[in-house]
Amino acid sequence: MHTDDEDLDPGSLNWTNPAAGQMDELEKRISQHPGRRLGNRLEQLKRVFEAWAGFSISFSELLEKCEKDDEFMPELIRNVGDRTKRQLIILSLDQATIAYTAGLGAVIDQSRAVVQAQSKAIQDEYVQRASVIMKGHPGGPFLAKLRNYVLHNVAAPWSFSGTFGEASTARVALDCASLLEDNKAWSRDAKHFIAGSGESIQLSPLIAPYLAAMVEHIGWIFPTLVRANAKILDDCDELTRERNLLLSGGVTDGHDWEELVAHMSDNIKRADRGEPQTDYRTGLPIDDHDDPGVSKA
Repeated sequence: MHTDDEDLDPGSLNWTNPAAGQMDELEKRISQHPGRRLGNRLEQLKRVFEAWAGFSISFSELLEKCEKDDEFMPELIRNVGDRTKRQLIILSLDQATIAYTAGLGAVIDQSRAVVQAQSKAIQDEYVQRASVIMKGHPGGPFLAKLRNYVLHNVAAPWSFSGTFGEASTARVALDCASLLEDNKAWSRDAKHFIAGSGESIQLSPLIAPYLAAMVEHIGWIFPTLVRANAKILDDCDELTRERNLLLSGGVTDGHDWEELVAHMSDNIKRADRGEPQTDYRTGLPIDDHDDPGVSKA
């Protein structure tokens, strides 16, 4: 029995894109390009910062619940009877503290690393901006170093206080005397803040304002570095456009990728309805007898 497979040329199965060598060379140049490395670092910093910002918001919400929620407050202040719920709340506070402080440490370390690869002028402005945050938010150095204390001492020294009654209140804090027992965990500014905070440090007033300051501080990095490195970023983008044109058979350089994907999706729907697909570049219906080498995006 004769089949179409008998007419196949074995050599046709080994077809190689004639632009494969050029694409490989472009891929190598793009992967090694300083613009690509910078773009990757900025994207990584953005992801880490957004993760920490999420931890910060969750931490604030948990502290607010502990200090204002009618169900949480009595459990934290309770010092007799069944304290199971209290221990569960403390576990949640420990988890939130570890996530928050680890994320903050990552943001600080990675932002410094990104900036240190830039000009001295940018490095100096970064330091100056960090100094302004420290002056406006003296709890910042304490929050940044709280990670060291948690890592070295396993758990934060929680201190709960408040009153029962019609106007019940609760205060979630960290015991200052316990914090200062570990001298190596703190910077000079952090020690000064702890020592000046009395018997304990209430965390809820510190978290949200510090997040707002860090949003402005870290947010400054991205446009600043993009402007300072415009030439190498543009050069890398041009290489990427060349690569995309080869990959798409000249259909797109990638700037309209979302539109192209949407058009391909529409073409699939047209085919399902039995309607002719359309050419992305011309908008005209694609003839089934067109050159098979022409892309039907």
